[in-house]
Amino acid sequence: MDKIKFYIPDGHLQEKTLGLFKRAGFEVKISDRGYNPEIDDEGIVMKRIRPQDFPFILALDKGDLGIAGSDIIEEFSLKYPEMAGKVEKVLKLGFGSTRLVAAISEEALPGVKSISDFKKYANGKKIVVATEYPEIAGDYLKKNGITSAIIRKPAGKTEAWIIPPVPEADMIIETTETGTTLKENKCLILGDVMTATSWLIANKKSLKGAKKKKIDEIVQLFKGALDAKGKVNVYMDVVDQKNLDKVLKIIGKYVKKPTISNLNGGGYDVFIVIDEKELKYALPDLKEAGASNIAVSDTRMIIE
Repeated sequence: MDKIKFYIPDGHLQEKTLGLFKRAGFEVKISDRGYNPEIDDEGIVMKRIRPQDFPFILALDKGDLGIAGSDIIEEFSLKYPEMAGKVEKVLKLGFGSTRLVAAISEEALPGVKSISDFKKYANGKKIVVATEYPEIAGDYLKKNGITSAIIRKPAGKTEAWIIPPVPEADMIIETTETGTTLKENKCLILGDVMTATSWLIANKKSLKGAKKKKIDEIVQLFKGALDAKGKVNVYMDVVDQKNLDKVLKIIGKYVKKPTISNLNGGGYDVFIVIDEKELKYALPDLKEAGASNIAVSDTRMIIE
């Protein structure tokens, strides 16, 4: 069987990616400087590089799966529309969410408070916009009627380009999680360009060929791990049969179909999976209704 070549990201997505593999039952070993992580699955070979390259290299048939942000996927699709159809978003992972925002320096442009203000400022000028996403930036500026921009992809920190004195750029379009770094550098966010989150992406050819079965298995395990996030298993006994209806009425607030089995010597064993945040409400009520020997454990995976 041909092995699945799986690209995993370095940077801020790496830790969460490795956590997902672990929850899905895989053990991945990786050194700080290595490019080829080891995984305890003979059907998978891994490589770690920058996620900005994943859509492009998958479209070139250099691999099968990768994890990248939707901002990276959108940038690739705008830059290489003829290749975009060769890559498919398979599963929304939802971690590493960021905002892609347009921002300016409050000190350099004190009169600019909105994207409309910036448009007036840009009128008749050759402005510079610094960003790691030139295609997205160009599309955003065009939609806002700003057509005179020179878009530059910096080699270093993007926000540094708008810091006085004598800023190198008039605007940046940059990713942020909390906006703290921008605020600390007296930068004003003029608007959101897009919200980005992580996706499992695939070479479309791999989804149709001999590798499809293995990819489907990986997707199912990842989905099961994601669906289980924040969930817990709750086990309980209902020894007195007359209390079962009261216990089930409480459970019905959280779960539609609990698992019920008979206990030796009479009574029932009841099992449910609920949101961890609901425990503080459910457990006291269940105890009062007659449930006993209540045990709670983590839910690692939910496969439907």
